[in-house]
Amino acid sequence: ALVVVDCVEGVCVQTETVLRQALTERIRPVVFINKVDRAIMELQLDQEEAYQGFSKTLQNVNVVIATYNDPCMGDLQVSPEKGTVAIGSGLQAWAFSVSRFARMYAAKFGAPEDKMCERLWGDSFFDAKNKKWIKSETNADGDRVKRAFCQFCLDPIYQLFDAVMTEKTEKLDKMLTALKINLTAEEKELTPKKLVKNVMMKFLPAAETLLQMIVMHLPSPKKAQKYRVGTL
Repeated sequence: ALVVVDCVEGVCVQTETVLRQALTERIRPVVFINKVDRAIMELQLDQEEAYQGFSKTLQNVNVVIATYNDPCMGDLQVSPEKGTVAIGSGLQAWAFSVSRFARMYAAKFGAPEDKMCERLWGDSFFDAKNKKWIKSETNADGDRVKRAFCQFCLDPIYQLFDAVMTEKTEKLDKMLTALKINLTAEEKELTPKKLVKNVMMKFLPAAETLLQMIVMHLPSPKKAQKYRVGTL
C-alpha cells in the first residue's frame, strides 16, 4: 500500500484510517510525504524546519504501524534510509527517495549506496572543512555544519525553486546544464509557477521514484498471499 501523508497537516484521521485498514489486511505500507511544494513556497520553511517536519510525520506514522503490528509480517516500520519513504509533491508530479540521491553521491564520496543512504538521513553531518562525516551539528572547531539531508537532498531542490520563482535566469541555466535538463523554447516562456513544476518533473519524476519504491520494497502478490490468506 502506498500511504500518502500531508507534510503540512501531518498524519490526519483519514491517513490513519487508511493505514490501519492496510495493516489489518496484512498489506505492507510504503509512505509518500506529499505537498513539499507548499512547505517551500507558501510556508517558506527553511531546510532544517522541513526536515524536522518530515521526521515528526514519520514518527507518527510508525507509532500507528507499531500499534497494529502483526508478528507474521515482520518489521513494517518505514524510514527514508531503508528506501520505504518518498518525499515530494503530487500536484507538481515530482518526488525523490534518499536512495535516489545516495546513488548520485555514492561515486563522489567513494562510498557504497547503502552507506550513503544512512548518511543522508538522521543526525549525520558532512564537515566539508575537515572532509569528514560527523554525528553532531558542530565540528571540532566549533563551527556549525548543515545536516547532510538538508545539504545534499533539499539544497538542490530549494536552489531550483529559488532560481525559477525569483527568475534568476543565469543561475537557472547553469543548474539545468549541470543536471542535464533540456527545456524547449515554449517551456522557457512558462510562468514561474508552471516552469518550476516542469523543471522538477524532469529533475525528479514522481512516477519513477514511486514505482521504484513499490517494486523494491513491496512483495509480489504471489509472496504476499501466503501470509494474507489467513485474514481473507
